[in-house]
Amino acid sequence: MEEKKTMICTLGQYDIPIVQKQPLFKVDLLDKNIALFGASMSGKTNFLKLLIQTLHMTNNVDDEQIFILDFGGALASYKGFPLVSAYFDNSNEEYVKRAFKILEEIIKNNTKELDGTGFSSFNGEKKMIHTTFIIDNLNAFQDEPRYLAYQEKFAKICRDGLSKGITVVFTASDTKGLSSYLNSFGQKIALEMPADKYMDIFNAKVTEIGAIAGRGFENVTMKPDGIEGTFRMNAPYELQCYIADPLDNTTNYIQTLKDKFKFDEDSNVYTRCVKKYLTFSGDLTFSEYDRLKQTPITSEKKSEENPCPVSVGLDYIDFYPVTVDFSESRVIGIYGKKEYGKSNLLRLILDELFKKKSYARFVFFDDGRKQLKEFYEKCESLGLDCKKFIESKKNMTLPPNETENSSFDMSNGFMDVIEVKKTKGSIRKTVSAYQQFYHFINDNYMDLTWNGLSNNQIHSPIATYIYGDANAGLMPSYDENRKPIKPTVFILQSKMLYLSANGEKQFINNILPKLAAIAEEEDLIFIFTDIQKITDQETNNFFNNTLGSVFLLDNIAEFASERGQKSVFGSMDVKSLKEEYARCEKGDGYYYNIEADRLVKMKFIKTE
Repeated sequence: MEEKKTMICTLGQYDIPIVQKQPLFKVDLLDKNIALFGASMSGKTNFLKLLIQTLHMTNNVDDEQIFILDFGGALASYKGFPLVSAYFDNSNEEYVKRAFKILEEIIKNNTKELDGTGFSSFNGEKKMIHTTFIIDNLNAFQDEPRYLAYQEKFAKICRDGLSKGITVVFTASDTKGLSSYLNSFGQKIALEMPADKYMDIFNAKVTEIGAIAGRGFENVTMKPDGIEGTFRMNAPYELQCYIADPLDNTTNYIQTLKDKFKFDEDSNVYTRCVKKYLTFSGDLTFSEYDRLKQTPITSEKKSEENPCPVSVGLDYIDFYPVTVDFSESRVIGIYGKKEYGKSNLLRLILDELFKKKSYARFVFFDDGRKQLKEFYEKCESLGLDCKKFIESKKNMTLPPNETENSSFDMSNGFMDVIEVKKTKGSIRKTVSAYQQFYHFINDNYMDLTWNGLSNNQIHSPIATYIYGDANAGLMPSYDENRKPIKPTVFILQSKMLYLSANGEKQFINNILPKLAAIAEEEDLIFIFTDIQKITDQETNNFFNNTLGSVFLLDNIAEFASERGQKSVFGSMDVKSLKEEYARCEKGDGYYYNIEADRLVKMKFIKTE
């Protein structure tokens, strides 16, 4: 029979008056989960600090890793310790979800490796690392409605974790609601508590000892050294916990820690440490982005001939940069609620494109809400090729149709003039920004006359939309030999784009797919900055099929089930989304690479 491994931590002393001895209090973390109860100021936090410090002195990075869910807020100073792999507080639900996902993955992988053997008995060729999972203030975890979905996950880890290499340690101030967990905890400790609570914990009466920090009772799980004869195991005995060392650079403990784990004074980090799961401390500023970003193990090197990657944030799991490569994704969409950060995201994208594609033309289509004003004004201030179409502000007037056979030169485009009504003896037609936009495309990118989109009609729907039935034939055809198409970035923010009216829907139904087909060849980029609901099914299908990648600044499960049912997120399983992703905090969102079918939750860089 293989000898079982142990992980003994000495954490205090017993007081056993009957034999007049004070033996050491030891716990084997490979054999017992630990439940620690106590009132405020009774010493619970000190116990956890002591445990963390002890694990560092008795283990190395190949033996042990520590995960901390800090609902009490008193363990933050241990975040950078070399064996602390993950420190998550309760400020962000994503961290809680992430902790359980990681631990579930550990159990899954260890189960496969152990192949039916218990962790403490395993003697395989591959060395397996043990995990201590600490939750400080389990009552707060239980009482928070948003964490209800994780309670069964926690119960499962408590039941199955020990045999798979995970030991659970929790603190709580009350036993209420926790009885279902206690069967999985062989080691119970109770510091200062009301008399009736001791019975709940130990199923035995104890003599109260008063309010002394670190003083309490524990059920003996290891026979104390130096005790002869029969000893009543699992019964509560009086205990005094040791005091944790202060985290002062002058203390022997810290100096020993630095020596053992090779602390680098210049970088202020331990060079020997376990894998670290990072967290965001708040807004992701540019400096925080540079500090936190990790390099993917298999990063693809982009072409030096046409490099146009734009990094907009970091993913929540690995803290890899979330990057849009516009040389590959030519049609980008942005979904989201108002005030959720869409303008911030667009600013990130365009600031980079203004620098990396300064040779290109930037075309802005604003429906009059002026939400693009900041961007086209900056584009103009940088001296870039900027063209803008603004609904209700830039109406244009066609020349008068004086005779049936008259024609007029549109090669230079329309003049930006104020609306002119019909006048006696002549006909003047006011043209909207939307109609101007169509004409601009016809002049510069593709033929929108009957030669291009007739479908056996006399004139194209677009020509008719701009000129009317009587004058549709006056729309000039695009001359493919006139000039090459200039690289262009289209920034489109107009509710009219998503309308089902025949004229308005022509862009998504007929123009966009054709432009997207030549986008890589002609270096065209399309950014839809505020996607609206599309009621027309045909138009909706055309649009979804054209998108290459999208951003969502909203809670994905709610969006997929409600406002985004017809979007590219609509086919996703809502139940799975709820299980996989927590609600978004400020600055959070999603990047979905449709072509790669890859969905990433992320935090965006904050530009202001």
